[in-house]
Amino acid sequence: MLNHALEHDLRLLPFLILDCFCGIRPEGESVEIEWRDIDLDDKVVTIRPEVSKTHRRRFIDLSDNAVAWLRAYIDRGGVTTGRIIQMTVIALRGHRRPNWRAAGITKWTQQVIRHSYCSNWLAKHGDVNKLVLMSGHDSVDTMWRAYHRGTPKAEAEKYWDIFPSK
Repeated sequence: MLNHALEHDLRLLPFLILDCFCGIRPEGESVEIEWRDIDLDDKVVTIRPEVSKTHRRRFIDLSDNAVAWLRAYIDRGGVTTGRIIQMTVIALRGHRRPNWRAAGITKWTQQVIRHSYCSNWLAKHGDVNKLVLMSGHDSVDTMWRAYHRGTPKAEAEKYWDIFPSK
């Protein structure tokens, strides 16, 4: 999905990066994030209260691969002012479907990327309390029950090793 967007639909790429590697809620939060909320040097995304589903500010660590994908987007001439997702929710949906088909995905649920992020992050880092803070959830217990052992650690390592092609 990421490589296809990098090559064929650059406007979609930031959405995929934010969802895959930051677990930001699709459509609701991700379409409201602005470039000023991203700090590539300190490797953090700030979710402003007015953007957050829970109306609380939170900070999400940017993984090395998220930074690499964002830099690849910028290197390709991606827009870096205003909103990161430069489309309406309806337009975004229209871009996502062809991307999924190109990646061989036939069925998709709304939160699948966010759930993948949570499972892979917890498998790699093991800190459910930090995951709760970054994801904007309220319950450590719910997060633990939903994501603990949701992904084997070896698979999670592969997930966090998804980088743009050279």
